[in-house]
Amino acid sequence: MKAVTVGVALFLAAISTFGQQSTTNTDCNVNGQQVNCTSTTTTPPPPSGGVLEGVTKTLADNRARAEARRDQSAQQAQQAQLSEEAMREMLAEQEKEKENKDTVDFIYCRQNPSRDITNYEGKQEACADVIEYTKAFCLVNPDAERCTLAKSKTEVERAFASLVNEYNADPRRNKRDGQMYFDSLFAKLTRWGCMSFPDMTLPQRDGTLHPCPNAPEAPVSVDAASQTK
Repeated sequence: MKAVTVGVALFLAAISTFGQQSTTNTDCNVNGQQVNCTSTTTTPPPPSGGVLEGVTKTLADNRARAEARRDQSAQQAQQAQLSEEAMREMLAEQEKEKENKDTVDFIYCRQNPSRDITNYEGKQEACADVIEYTKAFCLVNPDAERCTLAKSKTEVERAFASLVNEYNADPRRNKRDGQMYFDSLFAKLTRWGCMSFPDMTLPQRDGTLHPCPNAPEAPVSVDAASQTK
C-alpha cells in the first residue's frame, strides 16, 4: 500500500512540474577560462489540444455520416412510396380499361349472340359464352357497369328522365363542380344507350331530343369488324 501511495505521489509531482522551467548548472569555457554557467530548460506542455481537435473532428464526421444515411433512407422510402402509388394508379387504369372492354363486348354480343369477340386478353370467345358469363358475373357484381345497362329502349328513356329530374332539382347544377358531375352522368347514359340501341332518340338535360348519331356526347360505336377475327 505504501509503495502505491509513493508511486501516485511521484506521478502527480511529475504532472505538476510538466511544462514548468528547470535550471541546470554547468561549467562553461569562456575565453579559455572555466566559469559557472546557468542554463534554463523549459519542458513543453503536452499536446492535449491536438488530441481534443482529433476527437472533435471524429465526432463531427460520425454525425455527418449518420445524417447522410438518414437522408438516404428518407429518399429511398419516398421513392418506394411513389412507386407504390404509381403502381396502384396503373392497375386501377388497367382495371377500368378492362371493364370498359368487357361492357362493349357484352353489348355487342347481346346484339349479335351468334358472333364471336376478341376479349381484353386477345383471346377469341363466342358471344353465347360471354352472355352466360356476364349473367353469372352480375349475380355477384350487380353494380358493375355492364350489369346496370338498360335492357330496353324504355329503360333508357326512364334513366334519362330520372337524371333530368335530378339535374333540375339540384341547387348546384349551375356551379362548375355540379356541371362536371352531371356532364359525366349524361355522357355515360348517352354512350351506353346509343351503343345498346343505335336508332334511339335521347332526351337531353336542356329538354331537347337528339338522335344517337348526332348526340352531343358522341358515343363509341360498336364496330362488328373489330370484334371478330
